[in-house]
Amino acid sequence: MGTQHSDSGDYSFGEILGLREEIREIQASIADYETGKKLNIAIIAGTLAGKTTLLGEIERINQNRATGITFSEIVRDRKEISIPDDTKRVVLFDNCHYLYMRKPGGFDIFYEFLYMISSQEKLFIATWNLYSWRYLSEAFGIERYFPVQIFIPAFEKENLRLFILKRYGKAEIRFENDEEPKKEPFIYIEKYPLELSSLGRKIFVPVLKINLSYLRHRFLHEEETQTAEEMVFEKIYLESKGNPGIAWRIWELGLDYPGIKHEDIGQFSFDIDLEYEEAFVLSLILSYQALKKTEIAELIGSEFRADEILFRLLTGELIFKDEGASYRIRPEALQSVIAYMEKLRLVW
Repeated sequence: MGTQHSDSGDYSFGEILGLREEIREIQASIADYETGKKLNIAIIAGTLAGKTTLLGEIERINQNRATGITFSEIVRDRKEISIPDDTKRVVLFDNCHYLYMRKPGGFDIFYEFLYMISSQEKLFIATWNLYSWRYLSEAFGIERYFPVQIFIPAFEKENLRLFILKRYGKAEIRFENDEEPKKEPFIYIEKYPLELSSLGRKIFVPVLKINLSYLRHRFLHEEETQTAEEMVFEKIYLESKGNPGIAWRIWELGLDYPGIKHEDIGQFSFDIDLEYEEAFVLSLILSYQALKKTEIAELIGSEFRADEILFRLLTGELIFKDEGASYRIRPEALQSVIAYMEKLRLVW
């Protein structure tokens, strides 16, 4: 098992994602560990927010002293969390929300993990889903085992732009705008009526006019203009709320390669109305990030109900089935799902 690494192109990871402070704090804790001060580190973020990528960067920086291990499904065997003798001094665990099952008797592996990280001399750095972390904090006080907690912040708009455009060559993407910016003219010509009594008729004489109201506004208020590119990323930023995974999905849906228009950037709002058990399953998928049907059936105690509920969530376009046969929240539905789960107090 191993973590995934990011390719940041011409920029360093910290510059692109704006996580230099978080990387610096983690590296400072690793340096403290080398001098005898061990403080385990938790990296915490919501779905698609970048915790795996951040952990991959920490592994890259510390490749001579760190070992990475990734969990991709609920852990059932204690051997999966055991540390071989040749493991390096810093151990990186990704997706630790797979270390428990939210049901009676489903926490044995989790207890073993807590004992291991508190009894061994190695430094442990672990990533956790935000909603799993909050549940485990309230139920078990997990923060006591991870004195250093790194909460990944939402991306700023410029970092989202770099995150998306780093995948393309310079000027590869064409930003288009169907709406030409409408500007008032500085000067204009107006036809002025002139009576010619000697001829008994009226003529219109062109007169040059100065747009005084425009000048007054121009000097009192700086003119605000946005490029087509700025309008695209403004909409992506507002819709994604700074979540890079959501931003990328919105970009994909709006892109007509190699062109993209801000008018084609969708606004996603899902009207969710579920039975309680359906909502509970959706909250499990949100907290674990990905679950197989067999895992869901075990958590709710019924394979038949798992089939029914998954069908309802799939037809409602709230989830999708990935290549590994795990069910995940659709990125474009994620914000609506979170709001609905918080309303029901199924996550907090």
